[in-house]
Amino acid sequence: MKLITSITNQPKQRIVLTLDNNESVIIRLYYMPTQTSWYFDLEYKDYINNGNKVVLTMNAIRHLRRKLPFGIAFVASSFAEPCQLNDFVDGTVYMLQLNEEDVQQIESEVYSAE
Repeated sequence: MKLITSITNQPKQRIVLTLDNNESVIIRLYYMPTQTSWYFDLEYKDYINNGNKVVLTMNAIRHLRRKLPFGIAFVASSFAEPCQLNDFVDGTVYMLQLNEEDVQQIESEVYSAE
């Protein structure tokens, strides 16, 4: 797991993640004040996935785990969902990049009872 430290309190951000195989993932993170929520889009190779709401989860793109060789986790210092512009900056919420091994470990340890 890799902590993403480049997130600011700007309402629209572009983050480039580098995977273990040196491929790039583009994340567009954006805050919607009318929804009091953060959202993200991702682009990997020719695959685009838009409109994902940021919620506290060990893999926000779990539904794509068989399609993508990575995951994205959002964790918090409390149980409150991310709803403020400063949530990533003030340490309330953290974004983590997961590699394939992390995704498999989370699947077996968190979701194996499903």
